[in-house]
Amino acid sequence: MGFLFNKRINLGKELGFNISKSRITPSYRNKRGSLSSKGFSVRTRIPGISYKKTSSKANNSGRLLILISFILTSSLLTITSCKNGNEKPRNKWYQGGTLHKSKIIEWKNASPKNKLATCGDFCASLYKNNTINEIKKIATNLMICIDEASRDNNSIDNSEVSEIASMCLLIMEKSN
Repeated sequence: MGFLFNKRINLGKELGFNISKSRITPSYRNKRGSLSSKGFSVRTRIPGISYKKTSSKANNSGRLLILISFILTSSLLTITSCKNGNEKPRNKWYQGGTLHKSKIIEWKNASPKNKLATCGDFCASLYKNNTINEIKKIATNLMICIDEASRDNNSIDNSEVSEIASMCLLIMEKSN
């Protein structure tokens, strides 16, 4: 068995060239897998397990055509998604939370957007394997729980938001 040489040169986020001792091939790679003129691979979410299919030289022209179409499509999507320099960036629901180390009295006076963003931060650190939509649902329920716990209860005004949030998350976990 001889020595193998393989090097990848990135041309952007997903595009690149694979260089081996026999040739240079273009490739497209993202979080789900990769595609090149030699074949394709599919990544699973299980560490160390992936599926790889290589093609014979007769099929390489078809693979190259598919690769070029992927490259053109991703380039077109990248170009169309670029924003105009004068346009203001949109704030997402999970951006701008500032209540992480605040007291409940500050929570009561905060905007719903700030509350949801703060809850999103709490939930994102705990539910790393969940999708953003699942995290939003949990964060919304957490915000409602904190609001309910602090609504008519002035005795917890000096408590930390994070303490009440952790209690609410425990209650929410027990109820599921």
